[in-house]
Amino acid sequence: MYTFKYYYQHIIKQDLLTKFDYNNALQIPFLNKIVINFGASQSTFKNLLPSLASAPLLCSQFPYITISKKTTLLLKTKGGVAIGCKIDLRGINKFFFFEKFIFCILPRIKNFCYVVVDNNVFFKLDNLFLFKEIAKEYDYFQDLPKLSVNLNFKAKNSKEVSVFLSALKFPPIIKSQYD
Repeated sequence: MYTFKYYYQHIIKQDLLTKFDYNNALQIPFLNKIVINFGASQSTFKNLLPSLASAPLLCSQFPYITISKKTTLLLKTKGGVAIGCKIDLRGINKFFFFEKFIFCILPRIKNFCYVVVDNNVFFKLDNLFLFKEIAKEYDYFQDLPKLSVNLNFKAKNSKEVSVFLSALKFPPIIKSQYD
């Protein structure tokens, strides 16, 4: 946790200050929250249990179940049915997950692509066995769905977000809203 916080305070902030002009220290972009989502269009509670059990292993926080509000024929979902689980990471848990992702998971992903839209960065992780906590319990977590991750930044525009990510040694942007 302290490694990323220290790196943000001393490296990323200085990098952003040299590239952009800020009138106030509160205008410097920072990571606001991380939203993690295990989603499935048609899932039963039995299929949802591995996702619910893996979430505390990934990010030290318990998820809440997302329930569909109304019936959608296009997505083949009924109203009032559990369709996934979601976690909002803030504070210490946000730094814990992000540091684990940056230092342990990202170097092991070969074709990592993400999308930057306004102040959000979206990406999906197909292979969750990159997390050593999940890999230890392979038999139980075989049928995990993809993990959708949303990094929400407090920034003026997407250019500040891309500079922030380049300071963290993210790969170059593949897709952007303005392309």
